[in-house]
Amino acid sequence: MSQLEKQVATALSDGGLLAKGILGFRPRAIQQQLAAATAANIEANGTLVAEAGTGIGKTFAYLIPALLSGRKALISTGSKNLQDQLFFKDLPALLPLLNRAPKVALLKGRANYLCHYHLRRRLVDLPKDPEIVDHLMRIRAWSSGSPSGDFAELTSVPEGAIAISMAGSTNDNCLGKKCPEYDRCCLHLARKRAADADLVVINHHLFFADMALKEMGFAEILPKAELFVFDEAHQLPDIALSHFAESVSSRQIRDMAREMERAYLTRLRDCRQLHSAGQRMEAANTLLHDEMEAYGGRDWRQLKEQPAVHDALLALDESLRFAKRVLEGQLGRDEMIDLVFERLDPIMVRLGNFLVPSNNSLTVECHRGHYTLRACPLSVADKCVEFYRQYRGSWLFTSATLTVAGDFKHFCHQLGLGSPTQLVLDSPFDYPKQALLCVPRYLPEPGRVDVAGPLAEIAQQLVDAADGRTFLLFTSYRVMHEVGALLAKMLDRPILVQGMGSKRLLLDRFTQLGNAVLLGTSSFWEGVDVRGKALCCVMIDKLPFVSPDDPLIKARSDAVLLRGGDPFNEVQIPQAVIALKQGVGRLIRGESDQGVLVICDPRLVHRPYGKLFLASLPPMARTRDVSRAVAKLQQI
Repeated sequence: MSQLEKQVATALSDGGLLAKGILGFRPRAIQQQLAAATAANIEANGTLVAEAGTGIGKTFAYLIPALLSGRKALISTGSKNLQDQLFFKDLPALLPLLNRAPKVALLKGRANYLCHYHLRRRLVDLPKDPEIVDHLMRIRAWSSGSPSGDFAELTSVPEGAIAISMAGSTNDNCLGKKCPEYDRCCLHLARKRAADADLVVINHHLFFADMALKEMGFAEILPKAELFVFDEAHQLPDIALSHFAESVSSRQIRDMAREMERAYLTRLRDCRQLHSAGQRMEAANTLLHDEMEAYGGRDWRQLKEQPAVHDALLALDESLRFAKRVLEGQLGRDEMIDLVFERLDPIMVRLGNFLVPSNNSLTVECHRGHYTLRACPLSVADKCVEFYRQYRGSWLFTSATLTVAGDFKHFCHQLGLGSPTQLVLDSPFDYPKQALLCVPRYLPEPGRVDVAGPLAEIAQQLVDAADGRTFLLFTSYRVMHEVGALLAKMLDRPILVQGMGSKRLLLDRFTQLGNAVLLGTSSFWEGVDVRGKALCCVMIDKLPFVSPDDPLIKARSDAVLLRGGDPFNEVQIPQAVIALKQGVGRLIRGESDQGVLVICDPRLVHRPYGKLFLASLPPMARTRDVSRAVAKLQQI
């Protein structure tokens, strides 16, 4: 046993650092097992893939070895909420216990930070919408007293408000070192703090944005890192694939065209061709959207066969080339025009994926006056392998949902992990006693138009028996709203529906009310922690298969088809199993929790692949009788 392994074992033991310094801490054998495996993996500079069930204290199990190792560490999480929890709650609890506490830093993507330059520009040229103006004024007041410029600290403006994006920067419009506000740039200062720290808390999106060379924020950080920890690692394959995808959107074209128009009207009145080029881009942009929408705007394989769509794509390409020729004559006269010129070439290259045969999986999204053309690589495994070779540190991938029927094969294949050390740690919960799984009889298979009625009837019985305290999780907004409308007439208790407020606000209200029902889609299937009697029933409308038209699913399916495989068995089923495990994980969050899980999808019983789903779920007691589920809830 190495010195680090001994230190970690002592820290997590009865009478160790955590027992002395953290109120309520008690040693747990499963937590000690994960911590020991993490410490051994750090010493060996190896790769560890660990599925650790809810309730084992996973966060401390990897933080303690990371802090005691003395190595430069990157801790990456799946969400900004967990990122903030790690940095503002978990690390402050541990650092005072150490003799020599390492320096820690928090780093997010650029969209999370205020840009003084763009805020100032927006305040000079205020929009007409009074609400946006009010929000911009509130951001200006907040900015003068915020040392970090992290929008997470901004409480006077609603989360997701348009003004927040207007007061930030993007890769496309950032002036970099040419910016007059560079010395007090919030993102630059955050990156500087991260470069100086021993342990940096980031998120998966930021990691892969840099890995895909879309950002250069890690120029001073990654080469020094010796330990990489990915919590909520089940999200990594999708995030990696999306960041390596290349896209062209109508918003990108529109923004460049409007920037050229603005420059002509304010600073470059002597160059009328800027106005002509901007209008030509706008017209071609609109034409492409309209032609794709006219033919359904979904399947690129069909769209590319339409002469009108092909001609519109060529017209957009020619408008970009014309704009480039115009901008070349204006370089050096205006910073924003210089920036538009730099953006043109990458967009023209991406557009080229759709003009000539490509090795990528090509998809199109077209709705509400907006389109996105996306070229997805068939796999990111090779890119990931190159990255592991470049940074030869220790790698840990952990989550409560990485396996399909106890097998890591699907996850490891997607990330090119080869043959890592594998560890499956079961949850300490007594599922047969704490939880009951019900798959109701006589329900129609998903896809039937009248599914909302039967779902609402079952939900009413469950909610009444549980006195509220129920999550209803859906795979589509349409069904969620249909069931919500029916329940509003059937129930005399608070009904909270996704979209009525922020996720945090809805969860706070759900807990405070004590008898509410919460209806949500994918964002409520994970990252939600409601413990105790506040939640005792979770109902899921159907198995969470993703549409075959989804860009990421299509890219993976195309890769499987290319080698003669079966996309449904190799892509769709494993993806749905992991998503279902996340939703199921909302129910039992503590050793004293009790609850009922209802999955309203008869395919779980009638289809051969149902056995794989059931084998991947915790070992709950099972029934097909809704009355038994109701009785269990009444008993709880």
